[in-house]
Amino acid sequence: MIDMTKIDLNQMKEEMKAGDAARDAGLKEPETITSHKNISYGEHGTDNLLDVYYPKDRTTKLPTIVNIHGGGYFYGDKELYRFYCMNLADRGFCVVNFNYRLAPEHLYPAPLEDTNNVLKWMLENEEEYLFNFDELFLVGDSAGGQLAEQYATIVSNKEYAKLFDFEVPNISFKGVGLNCGVYFLGSQKDPKEEFPYYFNQESSESYAKHFPVENHITKEFPTASITTASDDFLKEVAAPLAELLEKLEVKTDYNLYKNENGEPLYHVFHIGQKEDISHQCNDEQTDFFKSLIS
Repeated sequence: MIDMTKIDLNQMKEEMKAGDAARDAGLKEPETITSHKNISYGEHGTDNLLDVYYPKDRTTKLPTIVNIHGGGYFYGDKELYRFYCMNLADRGFCVVNFNYRLAPEHLYPAPLEDTNNVLKWMLENEEEYLFNFDELFLVGDSAGGQLAEQYATIVSNKEYAKLFDFEVPNISFKGVGLNCGVYFLGSQKDPKEEFPYYFNQESSESYAKHFPVENHITKEFPTASITTASDDFLKEVAAPLAELLEKLEVKTDYNLYKNENGEPLYHVFHIGQKEDISHQCNDEQTDFFKSLIS
């Protein structure tokens, strides 16, 4: 794992931005998708905007995916995920792609509060945007994978939810997609030692009972699809999470992807839209979701 205590956030932002620009160069938004963009779901300006995507000419409710973007809690936005999310929508889903408040300007648990407000907004606008809360899925990658794991735990464990200051809506997830995520945060050392720009001393003490999240996962946790890659720097925590869920008798589909030609396959490879293996991963994850729909 990258030692986040020793990185220059501004430099890393620039490096990540350059990598994302190269990944998406030449891509165009598909004409097969209806997009509703830059909708406000909260009080924090551009940090609280979301997009909704679904296949054109659809007028009835669709299985719905909420995506939490990655970026180490300090980087990223919905624009960097629009091609990925539109590709998911093209598979027959309604997809919500949103911004949330980032560190170090906003500390934990700001992203969870924003995620919760997205779900509340969706409930208030269920009919207008074709959301189907009986077929609701949550996906996230990297830091977003950790947030997805944690928010799914909040929703599925009422006792854990009581530890948070926000009111959790009455929802449940049919399944979650946890991709290249940051799991077992706080299991080896204080979270603020792992992500000092996301937690400060005050937040660390206030929210100590929140971590490790895995201590609060129960058998009510939603069915999970867990993916990683041969050269993902977080791959070592993916299989243990799958094993934990299986011990709790949570239905779990675990996949470690690798290139057949032996070339490295890196962190969050599935976001790209130019490689066959990315589409394979996304096909298999969404097919898994579809298998859960009655």
